[in-house]
Amino acid sequence: MTKSLCIRISTVFALLLAVLGSAVVPAAAQDTPITVWIDTPRQPAMDAYKKAFPEKAKLIKSEIVDREQFPAKVLLFNNVGSGWPDVVFAEPNLIAQVADASRDFPLDLKPFVSKTILDGFAVGANADCILPDGKIICLRNDLAQNVLYYNKPLMEKFGYAIPKTWEEYQAIGEKVAKDHPGYVIGAFGDSQALNAYFFPGRCPTGQLQSPTKVYINMKDPKCTRVAALVDTLLANKSLSSYAPFSKEFADIAKQDKLLLMVGASWYGEYIFGGKADSVYYTEAKGQLGVAMPLKWAAEEKAWTGAQGGAAWTVSRHTTNPQLAADLAIFMTTSVEVQGTAPTFPAYLPAAAVWAKTVAGNKLYANDPFPVFKDASELIDPLWSNVRFDRADAFLNTVLAAVNDGKTVTSSLEAYDKLLQQLASAQGYEVVTSK
Repeated sequence: MTKSLCIRISTVFALLLAVLGSAVVPAAAQDTPITVWIDTPRQPAMDAYKKAFPEKAKLIKSEIVDREQFPAKVLLFNNVGSGWPDVVFAEPNLIAQVADASRDFPLDLKPFVSKTILDGFAVGANADCILPDGKIICLRNDLAQNVLYYNKPLMEKFGYAIPKTWEEYQAIGEKVAKDHPGYVIGAFGDSQALNAYFFPGRCPTGQLQSPTKVYINMKDPKCTRVAALVDTLLANKSLSSYAPFSKEFADIAKQDKLLLMVGASWYGEYIFGGKADSVYYTEAKGQLGVAMPLKWAAEEKAWTGAQGGAAWTVSRHTTNPQLAADLAIFMTTSVEVQGTAPTFPAYLPAAAVWAKTVAGNKLYANDPFPVFKDASELIDPLWSNVRFDRADAFLNTVLAAVNDGKTVTSSLEAYDKLLQQLASAQGYEVVTSK
């Protein structure tokens, strides 16, 4: 046998092994179990998946996990070389933290997700899930765009027009303090306040200029205008310093003294509720109005913040990527699952079904879906997902100052300093001017 013939036979044999290997490995991988990390509200969706695909149910183990521990646990698993979950339900900012070089967790879902599916999501819904190089590291489950809730009977009783700007919102607060003391137009008592007020104000608490450079400047007028508004309303007590989910604030709402509230789209179903066990309203009698996000007079258009809204990500360590990806796609696009969920679906065909769900809730004074849908396109894209925790820093500086009787304005310098330290610790180059 000649040398050239041996080479050709070896080449053919190698190609044959490659073909056989590509046929055998996926088949084996299809039988590999996967572990899925979820929260309690996602359990019905997991049950629905298993019911829809009983042949896959035996391969799926779901665990209720505190997703705030997700980044730290991934780092631990990387250190020991095992233990990674295959699929995780978490907010995009947490997923961004495990997409850094030290954790490198997400699988690129691009080979598994068709353009048709991607095009079905709300505008900008997956912006935080797609890296500059085109990799898709997650699929958005739901959106938590802020809107302006209002108590229709009270607004009419007091003769107030629904505010369209933050300046009008402040004016109502000043009038409420003078003419209707004890009534409030919102809450500023936990980290949700960061998203409700500073996020739509376009305050640069961490605007990414590049994957490695971040703009932080609490002296920016877009930050100081928010602080000034909040200080005015806290001082006259028309803005409550209680946390929005505290018993104290819930009592204000149940006593029908909550006039306005900047809150996420899920507040309507989850928090206002209109059911006997709801946090704010125990009756549904058409009292809750939903209006578009507020606009700063100096801005060309309204921008809004978001309070939550999670996604599904798949581990690059999974040994059954097809099943893991199929699960993530089902969870985000299933009309049956998402159409009856309490949160606004990021996938618009499911959102159209969800619209009928909320329309049937007698809590609302107007159909909230058109507002939710329009607001979903106004989430400020400059509010980047970063690898440091600005919410916790907000609690330790801004809210700590408020609880100590100080102003928000006086706390901005400390917040700025802490944000810069956290960003630098994560390897960002911090810039303080554009």
